[in-house]
Amino acid sequence: MKLKKIIKMANKLLVRVYNVGFGDCIFVQIPDMDKSFNFLIDCGSSGPAEPILKNAIDDIQSMLPTVNGEKNASTAKKQLDLLVVTHPHADHIKGFDPKWFKNVLIRHIWLSSFMMKDHPQAKESNELQLIADKSVNSLLKRGLSLSPGLNTLLMNSIWNPIAMDALRGIGNAEKCLDQSCPRLYISRDIAKKKNFEELNKFKISYEDGTTCFRDFKEPETCIRILAPEWDIDGYYLGNETVTFIHKAFSSLDKDSVSETKTNARAHPLAQSQAQPLNISRRDFGILQHRLQYSALAFSQKDNNLKNNTSIVLLIEWRGRRLLFTGDAEWEGKEVKKGRSNSCWDVLLKEDESNGHLNKPLDFMKVSHHGSINGTPFFDLVGAQQPVLDKILPLGGGAKIVVSTLAGEHGVTKVVPYPNLLKELGKRSSNSKIYPNDPNLPNDKQPIRTDLEESDIDLIFN
Repeated sequence: MKLKKIIKMANKLLVRVYNVGFGDCIFVQIPDMDKSFNFLIDCGSSGPAEPILKNAIDDIQSMLPTVNGEKNASTAKKQLDLLVVTHPHADHIKGFDPKWFKNVLIRHIWLSSFMMKDHPQAKESNELQLIADKSVNSLLKRGLSLSPGLNTLLMNSIWNPIAMDALRGIGNAEKCLDQSCPRLYISRDIAKKKNFEELNKFKISYEDGTTCFRDFKEPETCIRILAPEWDIDGYYLGNETVTFIHKAFSSLDKDSVSETKTNARAHPLAQSQAQPLNISRRDFGILQHRLQYSALAFSQKDNNLKNNTSIVLLIEWRGRRLLFTGDAEWEGKEVKKGRSNSCWDVLLKEDESNGHLNKPLDFMKVSHHGSINGTPFFDLVGAQQPVLDKILPLGGGAKIVVSTLAGEHGVTKVVPYPNLLKELGKRSSNSKIYPNDPNLPNDKQPIRTDLEESDIDLIFN
């Protein structure tokens, strides 16, 4: 049924947001004269990968055309024009299992610039990432009792070298996603840093303050990269975080952040949560708290850094404007080099002279699964909403969707955040009332994957 539906909509743009629990998996099909341009933005979930992510990938493959020149339908590969990985959290990358993509030829792969090995302007950021990963793994090995929210945060943030190597195209071909496909580590300003041959290879140019992708037959169709910036350390890490890294690391118990050479050296907590006989109850409690605090502190900073280096895309097609935000965060603070700026703050600052987000959108994927810190929103009764008034004006025609799963996800506010959803519900042309939502049973809000309990199709003429 879905394949027939797509064929009938050959001249309409499709955004399919898969219901993957807490995570993102978004397929976009853009009509381009006599063909369509097909691309996937993320494929992840905080829950198990099978069957939910595998089913989504199978569905996507059913909508892809076969590679030109391949005549045997049973063995022909399918062509995916673009694969975008906004940032390296499990709820965005868990589904990139090479065996699920073995029959897919990918023309372009874009990875967040933070995912680049040996990035010259992300050295301190990569150090934070490595320390956070070791600290979290050490804590999880000790078997301590963790709250659901903290456990989700820690599990989601663990660096996954196998998935990352597959995405980067490193290692044996069978362990990679289309190893021959060119990889581009994306930033708003990446086209300024490429020579003519590279610009031609990646089909990009620098226009109106952004890197643009225009590998389309229709000249007005464009995918703009609005974020992140190439200078990761300078814009998103912050000098205070660098100081934190060195101070916190020097104060940690070494067994909590690095592997010991022999089990004999491991602390008794590594084997059991039960109180060891050689430590007092008070000291045992202090040590438990210290281990959790250290892992949480590192993980939270690393978590924010990954979110704030999300790829943010603006699709322009036949006068339509569609915004895909990854997990970009927002603070509403002045942007300064050397501080841990948020993605939205930097994006809006860099866009001041170009105005790409100075006029209404036709679609927005709500950032960070509807968290309070994922949208330029002031959480005060009667507060002015200057950014939303521009991109999602009251009475406008924008369609809005939230890919989410209500619950505790390691943050201080409930996700998705009710006051934000209530505000966005006033600004969405496809808002709904969900009587079963305990937080907003009587208020309109954007459509949500968790309350729809199904994949969501959004169609644009």
